[in-house]
Amino acid sequence: MALIPNSIIGRVVACVWMLACVGMLVFAWEQQGIHDMPEAFIWLMIFLTFPIGYAVAMVIGVVMSVLPQSTAAYQPFWDLVPMWLALTVAGYLQWFVAIPWLWRRLRGQQRAI
Repeated sequence: MALIPNSIIGRVVACVWMLACVGMLVFAWEQQGIHDMPEAFIWLMIFLTFPIGYAVAMVIGVVMSVLPQSTAAYQPFWDLVPMWLALTVAGYLQWFVAIPWLWRRLRGQQRAI
């Protein structure tokens, strides 16, 4: 299982997808002062990483709600960085590693039949 797509088209799509994810991080940094930015950020990242992103976001949300909260000033950007990292890794593994591997495997089985 390769971590980088083999085809040129796959690499271009992976680069565009990664740029969209990095763009979401820049969006979160630039819009820190807007009170609804975390919700928009999380939903847009779930959209980029759907369907696994929905499950990952739920798990991280539960884990972060159980962890003790800091008494320091609320920093919405820094609270979203772990979510961004987890969703980006999960989404990349889903779209560019697991699905192509499954596709190749299913195509190989169809030829054998």
